[in-house]
Amino acid sequence: MKRSWQRLWQCLPRRNYTTVQLPYTAIHTPVMLPQVLEQLAPRSGGIYADLTFGDGGYTKALLDSCDCKVVAFDQDPSAYEKAKAMAALYNGRLIPVLGRFGDIFSHVKSRLQWTLPCFDGMVMDIGVSSGQIETPERGFSYKLDGPLDMRMFSRGRQSTPKNDDEADLLKKSISAYEVVNFYPQDQLADIIYQYGGDRLSRKIAGAIVQARHKEPIETTGQLANTIQKASPQPKWKRGRDDMLRNSAARAFQALRIYINDELGQLDQALQASEYLLRPEGTLVAVTFHSLEDRRVKTFLQHCTGKRAIHDTTDHFGLKRQAYHQAKRHLRDPAVVHDVFDQDQLYAPAHHPTSAAPSFTLSSKKPIIPTKHELETNPRSRSAKLRAAKRTTSPPLSPFGSPGKDDEE
Repeated sequence: MKRSWQRLWQCLPRRNYTTVQLPYTAIHTPVMLPQVLEQLAPRSGGIYADLTFGDGGYTKALLDSCDCKVVAFDQDPSAYEKAKAMAALYNGRLIPVLGRFGDIFSHVKSRLQWTLPCFDGMVMDIGVSSGQIETPERGFSYKLDGPLDMRMFSRGRQSTPKNDDEADLLKKSISAYEVVNFYPQDQLADIIYQYGGDRLSRKIAGAIVQARHKEPIETTGQLANTIQKASPQPKWKRGRDDMLRNSAARAFQALRIYINDELGQLDQALQASEYLLRPEGTLVAVTFHSLEDRRVKTFLQHCTGKRAIHDTTDHFGLKRQAYHQAKRHLRDPAVVHDVFDQDQLYAPAHHPTSAAPSFTLSSKKPIIPTKHELETNPRSRSAKLRAAKRTTSPPLSPFGSPGKDDEE
């Protein structure tokens, strides 16, 4: 039986623990921090990668737990500056890197020039941080009026890069302003539906196009009001928290995911994990909505041998189709059930592969926040943690090999 977190925390070495205050105010509360540390089980001499530094919650906990090193990645210039400030407190044990977490493989090979594999653990917290949401100039929130931007690697649409690394990240990038004011209506609707799941995406896209014909949509407040008028859904609550939401929430989420290529970055980071983790090294991924969690789950199913590498069946879509058909049948028993292949629909959701697995799951089901954390940090309500340990087997590369695009 696994030790409880309280016992594990008591057993962690304390001689390197620091109580020095951070040289900045941390806004973001790290989600499921005890569970993350329990899965990573940091040890002295180990090297760990925090792919989404943010305010440094995971990184600081790792460095405080034992005499290890952490490579901290973040594409946000503000977070990178915080990482550099924190690095001064840890005497060379923290290595900050400004870059997108999906590019970790190329950064390790070209910038750090380390021999692979090199990490004893990797952790990623996918999505937007509290600091980004609560800064109006970044343009992430539909509740706070500010210029439309939503680029995680930008200080704001009106700002200029302070160094070459920032300039490289901004090259060929587009902000929410360009997407909202210049994309065709059909493409806008597809983005809102694909990444936000809003069934009124066509209506919302039409309203955006009509509004921008009158005047450019410059701010988050203008965009949120346009969406709310087109889709005047009542403000609603989700789960146990008291946070009010409106119809702009899904559209803003969709634009943010598209602009930052969040799912593509996640795929690349998962690709790299097979090559960067040492045997017995642990991969920890914390996700906040189904699009992210489904990708992590699919990757681990392939790598643990629960699904064949070339199996691309959309099991989630099949289950959803079966659910809706069952509901229709309950309303009207005369509904015909042979619209699609029933054998395919109710087939097992995995097809074992003969290849040796590259990962073993640390838990069968995703780990979710405790009741206490939900009460103290409502933004953790949708979080799911999945963890797996690297084996000695060669990489299976279900999402492709990292660095392939660079070679081409």
